[in-house]
Amino acid sequence: MRRDGGSGAGGSLRASADRAENILFEELATHAIQDATELASELLGDVLGRAGIEDGDDRAGLKLCRARILLAGDDDEQRDARSILREVAAADGPEAWRALLALARIERQRGRHETAAELLGTTLDRFTKKAPAAQRESPALARLISLEVERVTGRRRSAPSPEAAATRLPDQTALLRLIDLGKQIGAADDPDDVLRLVLDEAVTLAAAERGFVIRVRGTALEFITSRHVDHAAIDQPDLEVSRALIREVQRTNRVEELSVADLPTHHPATRSLQAIGARTVICAPIVQGDDVLGVLYLDGTETDPGDREARGLLLELLAGQTAAALLNAERHHTRNRELETARETLRRQRDIEEPRADYQEFVGRSAAIQQIYRQLDLIVPTEEPVVLTGETGTGKDLVARLIHERGPRAEREFVALNCAAFSDTLLESELFGYERGAFTGADRARPGLLELAHEGTLFLDEVGDMSLRMQADLLRVLQSGEFRRVGGRRPIQLSVRVIVATHRDLEEQIRRREFRQDLYYRLNVLPLHLPPLRERVDDIPLLVERLLPRLAGEAAIPSFSREALAALMAHDWPGNVRELQNILRRAIAGGRSKIRAQDLPSTLGQTRQERTAGTLREAEGEAIRRALKVAKGNKAQAARILGITRATLYAKLKTR
Repeated sequence: MRRDGGSGAGGSLRASADRAENILFEELATHAIQDATELASELLGDVLGRAGIEDGDDRAGLKLCRARILLAGDDDEQRDARSILREVAAADGPEAWRALLALARIERQRGRHETAAELLGTTLDRFTKKAPAAQRESPALARLISLEVERVTGRRRSAPSPEAAATRLPDQTALLRLIDLGKQIGAADDPDDVLRLVLDEAVTLAAAERGFVIRVRGTALEFITSRHVDHAAIDQPDLEVSRALIREVQRTNRVEELSVADLPTHHPATRSLQAIGARTVICAPIVQGDDVLGVLYLDGTETDPGDREARGLLLELLAGQTAAALLNAERHHTRNRELETARETLRRQRDIEEPRADYQEFVGRSAAIQQIYRQLDLIVPTEEPVVLTGETGTGKDLVARLIHERGPRAEREFVALNCAAFSDTLLESELFGYERGAFTGADRARPGLLELAHEGTLFLDEVGDMSLRMQADLLRVLQSGEFRRVGGRRPIQLSVRVIVATHRDLEEQIRRREFRQDLYYRLNVLPLHLPPLRERVDDIPLLVERLLPRLAGEAAIPSFSREALAALMAHDWPGNVRELQNILRRAIAGGRSKIRAQDLPSTLGQTRQERTAGTLREAEGEAIRRALKVAKGNKAQAARILGITRATLYAKLKTR
């Protein structure tokens, strides 16, 4: 992509193309060094490769680009950058002046103001000798040089004025930058990004010291973004501008460029500008139709009156681009917010209307179940202990297994133990295991459930029925992470997630000294209360639909009439889901293809008071008889229907 010089129209076009290319490289460097010098260098190399430019290309514009990247690096890279800048400065043309200006800035930043002043003097002398043609070619550079002189010397040295006839239109470089800016802001979908891009370009084109973008919303002014020429933030920007001038631009809808020294005392902005300490201010409206959306506000730069017409036109073009892009970006931003709101609404609605795929075993659409799902989202990924509470038949064992199968220990064992089904002695042996000879009948060693659950999950159902002695043993295991088999001496290390369940009120048991408070706090890290079925009756149709195929097995699956479903939903379900399963088993066993309300048990429509009428012994006896009848004499199945252990059922049968 290297080009040879030329004369006439062809040479002019090639020179313009070279300038545009150099602008591209400079902008690439400016943006890339904000990330990392290494990335910037790679990016520059990629651009050069795509453009067919060799690494050895000695054009001054490319050298300036490399220097700007290296200046953001370490000390060695900065020395290389200064060497490149001195090489470019020894040549001729705009790149040489830019190199001198960069060297002066480096010296100023290093505190060597005298050296910086000498470099600036050389820059101005060489620049002046080229006037007016050079200044027509690069008026922005002239203003940058003048600004740097003021920073170093503390006084103003304006660059020579260009010929008035040559400044009626913006220079070609500025127009190229404006075209490039249009592409950038057209691709931006964030209003803040649009405004930052515009402000950066406005400060550069006007050679301003400070810039502000102010959004006008009725009578309110919103300071969107602001910065110094070195990109430093401006503290309290609302105190650094003339509100009177902003209101004047909003009213007149035209660019205002003011030199404070020339303002009449009666001008509305005079007092505020003097209070701020600004000397020159440019304020351009950002307009859409008849509406002023905001203003570009630039100050701090002494400008040549001869440049005002071109500068005003540039800012009008810039503000015009800004208005359209800003509105498009805001509409896009609004649409994105609306779309995200709609998606969130759909997600919530879907969560309510459909059972969660992750927890499909524990189905429900009710608000109570949706809350359980949200809690499970927090509980499942952890390995902390969980306490499941709720009435008998609410599905605590199902939720415990679900937590294990979706959790981080899913690949290991899930071991369950019902604490209410064993005496202390048997529970100890079941839990800890025993060594050969530990007691009469222990003819061989046997591992306990704790060993089997190592690195997996141990589920202790009805932990509220555990004796205080066993509670103490369990607490010791959880605290130490080790245990011994009954009759054993060797400690066994243990890593296990513990989930416990109970239908009892453990806090009430603590008050009655039936449950250890220290064990309760050790276990109750992640509590989860399962609601009774009467609090989620809306889930009954879905539960019927899901449970029937599982319970039917090879048998035909009956359907339920609307009246039958209504009867199910009217019941208060003291036995919860377990009781519902019992009703469904009866329906399947009856062999009917469709279940009507009259086919349901007569007790289904009774109130709790009606069901508990008579003596407690009579009610209990009737419940046991019905359970045994449904279970066809199978006591284990009858115990499950009643929600009690098999041992408890045997004990109750012995007393009758």
